Amino acid sequence: MRSWTGILDECLLSLPLYLRLMIIAAFLIIMAVIARKRRFLTLSGSVMSMVIGAVVFYIGGVSGIVMLLFFFLSGSVVGKLVRGVDRIGKKGSERDMMQVAANGLPAALMLILSRISPFPITALVAFAAAIAEAEADTMASEIGMLSHKDPVSIITFTKVPKGLSGGVTVLGTAAAALSSFLIAFLFMGTFGCLWKDFFIIAASGTLGALFDSFLGATLQVHYRDRTGALTEKEKDEDGNDNTRVRGIRWIDNDMVNLLSGLFSSSVAFALSLI
Repeated sequence: MRSWTGILDECLLSLPLYLRLMIIAAFLIIMAVIARKRRFLTLSGSVMSMVIGAVVFYIGGVSGIVMLLFFFLSGSVVGKLVRGVDRIGKKGSERDMMQVAANGLPAALMLILSRISPFPITALVAFAAAIAEAEADTMASEIGMLSHKDPVSIITFTKVPKGLSGGVTVLGTAAAALSSFLIAFLFMGTFGCLWKDFFIIAASGTLGALFDSFLGATLQVHYRDRTGALTEKEKDEDGNDNTRVRGIRWIDNDMVNLLSGLFSSSVAFALSLI
């Protein structure tokens, strides 16, 4: 039985190329404008979302864009719901160009790989794993902020400030695992896959979120502000430089997200070949 996304894909493919491209462009522009109006994205984030979306829509079709939209909308809505929680991260709930690229590039690269690789199905599984990791990491971060228990470092298991990269909570980890399974179900319902690949996607997404926390606790740059509190922000609210206390300067949260997405998709690609 064909999925509804598959039926829509067939309808799109039956159209002339120029008309298909016009439909894709119109859809992406409308979604970007709505996201900007709803303050889900900054202006630069809206532009980058159209670039990533164009690749995903053109190669992955309706099924691909549905998965990308699910991640984006669910993460944005949950981010807005917990926006009242104090944050010490580098950026707020509006995603800018770098955040969109960090979360979307691994998935887009896997779709491109599905066109040029001798293992197209494996690359599609890796695409889903990249989406699953981004979803899992987002939900772990956002929902974990609501935990009544303090997060602990994934390395030392000592308490860390809420919202600081490298910290994990039971609630956040559970949200990550559940989100990965949800993306795997969505992939099965749109693209279709074997149960083996379903579990690979779910496991790779969860593992990628944990890898994100590992990088956050080890390599990601951290600063200390004038009050002595740890933060991921390079400057304070007055524009003064915070003092770097650990981590590599160019490995910020966006770089960690990019590396984690590539890690998750690589793990899924390797496991799917077995």
